[in-house]
Amino acid sequence: MKTYAYWNDHRSTPAGVDSEKPASVDVAIIGAGFTGLSTALALARGGRRVAVIDAGEPGSGCSSRNGGMIGPSMHKLGLRGLTAKYGDKRAKDILAEGLRAIDFFRSFLATEAIECDLQMTGRFRGAMSDKDFRVLIDEVEDLKKIPGFKADVVPYSEQHQEVGSDLYRGGIVYHQDGGLNPAKLVDALCRKVADTGALIISNTPVQGWSREKDGYELRTASGSLRAKEIVVATNGYTPYAFRKFRRRIIPIRSAIAVTEELDTDLIERLSPRRRMHGDTRRLVVYYRRTPDGKRLLLGSRTQGPLDQYDQIAATIRKTYTRIYPELEPIPFSHCWAGTVAYTFDHAPHTGSLDGIHYAMGYCGSGVVRSVYLGTRLAGKILGRADSQTAFDDLPFTAPFYYWGYPLGLNWLMKWHALRDRMI
Repeated sequence: MKTYAYWNDHRSTPAGVDSEKPASVDVAIIGAGFTGLSTALALARGGRRVAVIDAGEPGSGCSSRNGGMIGPSMHKLGLRGLTAKYGDKRAKDILAEGLRAIDFFRSFLATEAIECDLQMTGRFRGAMSDKDFRVLIDEVEDLKKIPGFKADVVPYSEQHQEVGSDLYRGGIVYHQDGGLNPAKLVDALCRKVADTGALIISNTPVQGWSREKDGYELRTASGSLRAKEIVVATNGYTPYAFRKFRRRIIPIRSAIAVTEELDTDLIERLSPRRRMHGDTRRLVVYYRRTPDGKRLLLGSRTQGPLDQYDQIAATIRKTYTRIYPELEPIPFSHCWAGTVAYTFDHAPHTGSLDGIHYAMGYCGSGVVRSVYLGTRLAGKILGRADSQTAFDDLPFTAPFYYWGYPLGLNWLMKWHALRDRMI
């Protein structure tokens, strides 16, 4: 079993990265994932001198290693929860922003001629109980108040048309979701950023920073870099050097395993319409066919060390044989793990904190949100009036007791896992 992302075996050739840092730039971006690269591309095309700095290789955090599932990412609180918190108008605008984001994302891929195995096949979300099914129906009826939202209810009697499992009690198909190869998207963005003349500097952790009279100084092991402005785009990998941001996000562990190639009849029965898949349990699961349609990619939140691959694979197998008992004897070809960033209000955030620009906290739905909000953030830095989003002025706060280290998270996840097994 390979302990790296499946996508690495099926990616294009990235652009070369720069080993030398300039003395100064207009904008320094910390983090070369989807957010940082999208921000850099728009800023460089807008005439700014840009350097993107990453502690590892571009996209080596979550961007090139996620499940490659995309969609509008409707807010966890739903219309009713958002309305209670922000009022009806603001709630609907937040949800509509998700639809604007997926429309932008698809247009961006088409305009830039980016080939990343995009397949807009929709997503099926299964209900773990009859109660969950009724809740899903209510949520969909609320979301249909948002112009452009598209979903259909699937009763239990018809769910085998969507998923070859008897576990669920019906579900919902969301028609504006799909899948892609995230590593190919990272590589394409790297090439486009390099074509603008912007620099991508890899394997260079930022160890600290200070505010100077005319901007900022970033300190690394290989020297310093001055910048008039800074963008923090590190999401679930935000370092201690930027602890004001670190304490506003919760790094959640997530893991993925990919099966060996499956018999054609079997995989067509398990996932007949090549949907993206999920369900209503507390600990998120997400699964899909690989772009070639021959394997299943199986993802879930995980507990414990991220390098215990045999243990992670065993946990994933236990989770998914409950959905698909047929997978019990099937070997895994790949298994890997990493972190995603959640926020305390379940919303992504973008703006400026003490003069430093940021976009982060995508709550496990970062492919579309990061490219969209990264591009919008660049527009705001460039002073473009059409770059506002519904997320811009949401309070980005953290409890006084939290400093970026989620003590007790493993126990909380164990509790959620126990509750899931009781359904």
